[in-house]
Formats: sequence, C-alpha cells, structure tokens
Amino acid sequence: MADRLGLAVIPGAGWSARDVQTIAREAEEAGFDAIFTTEVNNDVMATAQLMGAATQRITIGTWIANIYLRHSYVCAQGAALIADATGGRFVLGLGVSHPPVNSALGIEMADPPAALRRYVSGVRKWLKGEGPTTHLPQRPSPKPVPLYVAAVTSRTVELAGELADGIMPFLWSAARVKQSKAWIDRGRAKASGLGKLDVTLGLPTFLGDDVKAMREAARQNLGLYTTFPFFQRLFRASGFADEAAQMEKGAGGASLSERILDAVCLLGPMDRCRAQLAAFRGAGVDLPILVAPIGVDGARTVIRAFRR
Repeated sequence: MADRLGLAVIPGAGWSARDVQTIAREAEEAGFDAIFTTEVNNDVMATAQLMGAATQRITIGTWIANIYLRHSYVCAQGAALIADATGGRFVLGLGVSHPPVNSALGIEMADPPAALRRYVSGVRKWLKGEGPTTHLPQRPSPKPVPLYVAAVTSRTVELAGELADGIMPFLWSAARVKQSKAWIDRGRAKASGLGKLDVTLGLPTFLGDDVKAMREAARQNLGLYTTFPFFQRLFRASGFADEAAQMEKGAGGASLSERILDAVCLLGPMDRCRAQLAAFRGAGVDLPILVAPIGVDGARTVIRAFRR
C-alpha cells in the first residue's frame, strides 16, 4: 500500500465556499488521501460537508473541531450526516483549541483533559445510537465515524490512546513522535475494542529554493502559535527552553529559531522536504498532514508539489 498523505487548509482566512470545494477537488485529483479543514473563523463541520459534496474519493476531516462550540449530541449528529453523505469518508478530529481563542468567545476551560474525555466518550455513544430519547429514539450512524483527538501533551496522547481511533498532534519533532509511542501504548492498554491507533502529524510546509526565505515565511505563518500557552509548554518539553522563554515574553515569530523550524516543518527545496517527510514517516507517523500556508495560492503550491 502506498504511503498515505494528507493536506490541511485554513479556509476561514477569507476563502469562499467555491474556493473550499475547488481546493478539495484539486487535492483529490492530485492523489492526496485526505484533506482536513481547520476551525479558524469558520464552522469546521459545514466546511467539511462542503468538501465532501465536491469530491468522490478523498477522505474529509476536521482538524480540529473545538469541543466547546458544540454539544456532543449536535456534533455526533452532524458527523453522522457527513459520513452518510460521503459514503463513510469522514474523520472527526476533536480538540480543546486554546485558552486565548476560547476566552475571546466567553468560554472557560476549567479542566481541558477531563472535558475532552467526557466529550469524546459522549460523541462515541451518540454515534452508536446510545443515549436517552429526545424527540425520537436515538439511532446509530449509518456509516462509521473514526474519532481522532488533537494531542500535544503526554497526558492527552495517553487519553487518545484509550478513547480514540487516531491522534492529531501539531508542531511535533520526529523525536517527539518516537517518544509518544510509550504514551500511546499506556493508553491503548486501557482501551476496549479499538484497533491500532492512527498517528497523524500536522507538518507546516513551505516550499522554495531559498531556505532562509522559507524560514521567514514559516515565522510569519506560525508566529500566532507562539502566543498560545499549550505550544509554549510543548516547545519547552521538546527541548527548546530558550525559545519557549522568548515566546513567553511575547517575541512572536522571532522566537522560532532555525532549529525549531527545521525540526517541525517541511521547509526548503523539494528534495529537502521529501527527506524531512521520510524522517517523520520513519519516526512512526502513519499519515503526515501537510499544513499549507495561509491562502488559496499556498494550498495550490503544496498540492502541485506533492502531486502523485
């Protein structure tokens, strides 16, 4: 079986509905196995449904759906509908998003891992048709809906290993992928009725012959993430303590050193990017998800370069 490859895009950054569907079709035609939509200034479920309606083969997924924005019942019903409409091509990625994002929406995050456990368990039960009768008795989803969890910390990876079908980390190095196997195994030891956990990884992708220029493009695209406490702690735990300290002081994209960017991105000429991609696969990534730069043109650049 050929190596799988996914694409993640950010449609909420000014894309039209037509753009969403066009890029999904182009990714499918280029041989990508999956396309995922972020939840950034958009409704990720509606966006995924648009993508599914425009395609015939490619897997469609959320990367990720913010659990605080939808009741687990509504999320499960929406997922079941998208899975049915796409013939079982839908993957539901779930996560807690970030404190600054949720705070802006008036959402409090008292204990995110506990909330995630309740939510994933609840969605799975609704998808099975379990739960109390509302207007009518519940019924199971007509098609399977794999549940993936956005995971940054060892605690969340272990939780995903116990409850989910896959994990969706972001800004991990290949070394952290290898390290995560122990966390996954601990969680899987507590799981019931689940197969092998699918390890995906979001890989920011910046293609160009000028490595210095691509690093600067990466800083411009990824600077926002340095302001999120979850990622500040991730970088510190990944061996980038000096850079994490700069992030905590508000340095923004400037805190993304060459060694961080080379560790977590595909960056530079195509041959270099392919070698980096192979290293992530060798570390244990089952489905690399190439995260395109913001904008329709950025998505097209990645699609053209990795056409198969």
